[in-house]
Amino acid sequence: MYEISVEINRNYIVEKIFKILEKEVVFHRGRMKTFQEGNKLRIVGYATDVASARSLANTIFRVLYVVEEVVEL
Repeated sequence: MYEISVEINRNYIVEKIFKILEKEVVFHRGRMKTFQEGNKLRIVGYATDVASARSLANTIFRVLYVVEEVVEL
């Protein structure tokens, strides 16, 4: 199994969005989980193959990019 892990500073909006996505991003070849560690939020994607790992990484980074723009507003 492949694992992609991203650690960022906790932010209320980011945390809520990834908690929602945690329930949405579940498929037979992968899933996403979030963990709170102090003032950090760790987002982890688990995948059974490289293509699924790439897809999860793209999803995580795309959402982070969009959320960053929203938080700045």
